[in-house]
Amino acid sequence: MNTFGNIKSKIEKASVEMYGKPHFKTFMSQFKKMVLENKDLSELYYIYDDLSTNKNLPSDIADDYINESIEYAQILIENNDETISKTNNWINNIVKKNNNDYKDIDVMIYNNNIKNLESVLESKRKIKSTLTEGVKEVKKPTTNFNVPLTSMLKIANSTLNNHFATLSEQEKKELNSIVSLSSSEIKKEMDLLKKEAISKLKSNLNESKDVELNNAVNNTIKKIQESKYDHYNLYKLKNLNAGL
Repeated sequence: MNTFGNIKSKIEKASVEMYGKPHFKTFMSQFKKMVLENKDLSELYYIYDDLSTNKNLPSDIADDYINESIEYAQILIENNDETISKTNNWINNIVKKNNNDYKDIDVMIYNNNIKNLESVLESKRKIKSTLTEGVKEVKKPTTNFNVPLTSMLKIANSTLNNHFATLSEQEKKELNSIVSLSSSEIKKEMDLLKKEAISKLKSNLNESKDVELNNAVNNTIKKIQESKYDHYNLYKLKNLNAGL
């Protein structure tokens, strides 16, 4: 079965194998177009990241957190069957075989038949363990192609260290500054970036009479205002501001 967990695992494998090679930039552009620029698929990608990362959640909250995340993921998958199929075809042409790093999440999402209850409950137990007491994994970006931080590809530390030396000093400084921020620091910086970005966008609104452009700007402002406070959106805001 070509589940989204399989697709995501192959994307991550391809990113590691292609990094530093001439065709890596093309691959990242395709990834952005196929996944990150699609609202539903980017949310689905984030859910898989989220459910495989320690969040120090209390045990009683973790159950509801998993149930709601899985239910939302099922809706996203059901409503994007064609898009997911296209994404699967794209990555299958790049990576033929790979282990599924998100098997337990896939089990909960795809095996919702009562006959699979035992395996579903076992997978839920493993996910819950990760959310409540697993080893916290810090996901870091490895390029400056305007790819959101927490939606960026999961790369092993050894691989990351090998490539880190190829980055410029400015890139290293930026990546380190984002990854090391605490929750309160993220909120503070995002508030400033939101204010700055919205101000720039409103200036464009005042100067433009193009209805289509104004609608796009208003939608962007709304997304900025509703952005959650996390590394993912901080990285997006930094890149957005740089491009305005």
